[in-house]
Amino acid sequence: MRVAVTGGTGFVGSHLVPTLLASGHEIRVIGRGTRSTTLPSGLAPTFGDVLTGAGLAEAFQDADVVVNLVAVIRNQGLQTFESVNAQGTAHVVEAAQRAGVRRLVQLSAIGADPDPTFPYLFSKWQGEQWIRGSGLEWVVLRSSVIFGERDGFFSLLAKAISLPAPFLVVPGDGTAIFQPIAAEDVARCLRAAVEDEDRIGQIYEVGGPEHLTLEQITMLVAAATGKEWFGIARRRPLHLDPRLLRPGAIVMDKIMPNPLVTPQQLDMLVKPNITARDAVETGFGFEPSRLAPNLGYLRKQKRWPFTLLDQGNARMKPPPAI
Repeated sequence: MRVAVTGGTGFVGSHLVPTLLASGHEIRVIGRGTRSTTLPSGLAPTFGDVLTGAGLAEAFQDADVVVNLVAVIRNQGLQTFESVNAQGTAHVVEAAQRAGVRRLVQLSAIGADPDPTFPYLFSKWQGEQWIRGSGLEWVVLRSSVIFGERDGFFSLLAKAISLPAPFLVVPGDGTAIFQPIAAEDVARCLRAAVEDEDRIGQIYEVGGPEHLTLEQITMLVAAATGKEWFGIARRRPLHLDPRLLRPGAIVMDKIMPNPLVTPQQLDMLVKPNITARDAVETGFGFEPSRLAPNLGYLRKQKRWPFTLLDQGNARMKPPPAI
């Protein structure tokens, strides 16, 4: 099949595109050309802008399926939850209709909800409504937090842990719960959504095989990175009320290209980010990877001293796609 992937140069896209190529599909990666890419040999991004809709219909011509991965996890400039996650999806839908695309596959998030209390999750729900009302074949995949090369959540947590401090700061009581899933496993689920006719009109929630608290995740990342400061091999978690962390989160959100945490992320800690532990096995027929044995990639990443020196260039990049 001919598959167009919006956000194909982002985190999940970097795992999905090779998966689809290995299955024999013809891939067209859609992007604005502002992100450095490491696409497989022979592929180059085709212009298309979800913010305005410019170029999308042309980029989707002759495609059988469009997979929409474009999303932002924070508001930054013109790229907001509303303009990208909601209205950007509307632009994808409209362009797919004009181009005669048969199927739309949307990557959404567990917790997508019409309650505007949580703007990120509300915007993901709005995007889903555009997909479901498109009149085309559609499949929606709602994912828990995703780990793997080029991720955001776990890489930023590793950088925070690398800071010289006697404690590992954990927001709240540390019991906020997640179900981390590997990017390769999300890619396998998306491939099934592209290929399988019996998935049309379905919403799937996917997560890894474990329900883990934020404190458990923090300790696993600390163990994986093996950080040691001033002879302190094991640092104790320090629980801080999210209200105390919020002012710092607001400042980081305004001045840093990739803040450790945003105010909206602190707010969402009250919502469990989980589905059934066997959701992937039941829905897609394979057992997803566990978190701890697959965090080795974090040891290879830059830490804060280098990241801070690169901030001048980082400010020019768009927020990372999920």
